[in-house]
Amino acid sequence: MAQESFYCEKCNRTMIADQFYGSNNLEKYPEGKLKQCKKCMTMHVDNFNPDTYLWILQECDVPYVPDEWNKLLASYAKDKSKLTGMTILGRYLSKMKLKQFRDYRWKDTEFLQEVANKRIEETMKRQGYEAAEIAQALATASVPIPQGEIEIPVYQETNDNPFLSSGDDYFAEQSGGADDFVDDLTEEDRTYLRLKWGKTYKPEEWIRLEQLYEEMMASYDVQGAGHIDTLKLVCKTSLKANQLIDIGDIEGFQKMSKVYDSLMKSGKFTAAQNKAESGEFIDSIGELVALCEREGFIPRYYIDEPNDKVDRTLQDLQSYTRDLINEETNLSAMIEHALREIEKDKENESKLESDDGTDDEEAFESSLFADDAEKVLRDEDFTEFADFEDELAEDDEAFLKSILGG
Repeated sequence: MAQESFYCEKCNRTMIADQFYGSNNLEKYPEGKLKQCKKCMTMHVDNFNPDTYLWILQECDVPYVPDEWNKLLASYAKDKSKLTGMTILGRYLSKMKLKQFRDYRWKDTEFLQEVANKRIEETMKRQGYEAAEIAQALATASVPIPQGEIEIPVYQETNDNPFLSSGDDYFAEQSGGADDFVDDLTEEDRTYLRLKWGKTYKPEEWIRLEQLYEEMMASYDVQGAGHIDTLKLVCKTSLKANQLIDIGDIEGFQKMSKVYDSLMKSGKFTAAQNKAESGEFIDSIGELVALCEREGFIPRYYIDEPNDKVDRTLQDLQSYTRDLINEETNLSAMIEHALREIEKDKENESKLESDDGTDDEEAFESSLFADDAEKVLRDEDFTEFADFEDELAEDDEAFLKSILGG
């Protein structure tokens, strides 16, 4: 179910009910809501100065209990950089809806303060404090409440806070006046800008959009009608976001910033595509390929000195190998001798292989007795061998007789 909308008479905007504080004074506010939104009501609130927010409590018709306000300050005002006019006030109004306070109204403020002072006095007496100390504590705890109805303060509106302006053209004033831009635009320029950006924009806004458009075109590689249309939306969103932050609408600015970021991503307007930032550096394969296609062959890049320890180690190994070869005096003779030995081994192995069908063992035996095979047997050799056999036979016979005789 959609929330009911209310109109803020100060910023001239229509917002949902949650953006307005409630009031118990139904006689003055029949709908139960104040006539200004929360941002407008708390714009000048100083959480440490009651004079800046007591009138709001009166309009909301809730009592002011200093002790409860100070407790909230102690809890939520530690980091003053994050403290806004709504930080304490919103929590205080919520606390006043609790059972212990919901039946009290602004007119009961003095009564509740008297009750609180009496509680402080009784507690300090029980603890043995002197009368002077009690009086000082009560004076510190008490906040003077204005008698009668507090007038709603009227703050001087200035251009320093455009959110408070009532219908004035803030942007025209800040830019030096719309007439300065209008005078420089020809009728042809007007027609062109109106067709490009739309007729709902003012002349100075046309110029700002066109300026941003040209800057983006110069910074990014924009191609195709779809990309250009996305760029136009980016420019319009940027303009709106700047206007919202200038008038103090933080919530609206945050929403518009999300739209801006989404459009930038969908259009791929990223840092990698930014031509101004990329310069002459290549940080992707696509850019490298494009460079090769555009420039042609890329020569090798040689360097005289190594860049790191790995290069220096390789250089040392190359130097060692070069010195090992160049400074060895008999290296060539050693290499030739080694080659000759290898050839001899190959020849010997080929000799061991027989071509007449003999096996390896016979070839090996023939190689062992190669020198004896060259000798020729003579008659004396046979006679000598026969005498050797006769001697062996005589010896055998003598040995046999000795055995038998024995």
